[in-house]
Amino acid sequence: MADENTDLGSTLDEDDESSDDPNLQLELNAFRAQWMSELKPSSGASGASDRLLRAKGWKKSQEIAREEKAAELFLRAVQEEQNGAVYEAIKFYRLAMQLVPDIEFKINYSRPPDAERAAGKYIEDNDVDGEIEDLLAYFEQQLTLESPFPKICTPEHETTPLHISALPREILMYIFRWVVSSDLDMRTLEQLSLVCRGFYICARDPEIWRLACLRVWGRNCTKLVPYKSWREMFLQRPRVRFDGVYISKTSYIRQGEESLDGFYRAWHHVEYYRYLRFFP
Repeated sequence: MADENTDLGSTLDEDDESSDDPNLQLELNAFRAQWMSELKPSSGASGASDRLLRAKGWKKSQEIAREEKAAELFLRAVQEEQNGAVYEAIKFYRLAMQLVPDIEFKINYSRPPDAERAAGKYIEDNDVDGEIEDLLAYFEQQLTLESPFPKICTPEHETTPLHISALPREILMYIFRWVVSSDLDMRTLEQLSLVCRGFYICARDPEIWRLACLRVWGRNCTKLVPYKSWREMFLQRPRVRFDGVYISKTSYIRQGEESLDGFYRAWHHVEYYRYLRFFP
């Protein structure tokens, strides 16, 4: 009896599963068919678009690489021309224009790294000049706070001979003017200001720089405007330098003698220098 009940239960379960299976299979088949129909067109379009994007990207990269190579050759030609290698320059010019005919108008004539470093150094120097003005006031304040009768400097070690700090400020200023002298040796004055705070203050004395400006421009520098100090005028206003030599390099190319067979053509690159020095 128990076996009959078991067989009956299993038969009922199989009937229920068999009755549910067709509906489930139909739903699965319909879902798969709809999913495949949606997937096939989209995948084809996306595949074509991907191939198109890859082709455009490859073409763009090829153009960029060609322009970079042409720019490199063109700059090399410019460098060779500046060095006087005319034939080498012509060769590189030709190679560059074969790659990109209008490379001369596309190239970026940026400054070389040396020039950029020099410009950065010039900006840093200007910033330092701004800090120097504050540093001058700071040093004067520190010397005033240290003693009601501040000294220009103090000896680091005790010495038997008389130390320069024992000299009055007026004598020191006379020595500083003698250091500048009629040659306007302001470079030595700046080096002297690196000794100590007191020397720094003495080297920034307005009278020294005013006399230097009068020495250079004469009556044309009676007014300080638009500069803030005589030192700023001396450093920033255009002037003739007396602490060096002006060098002028001149170069030109001239045709040499022609060979008998006409196989080659000689060219001479001539360079000469002119030296000019001004005295105050």
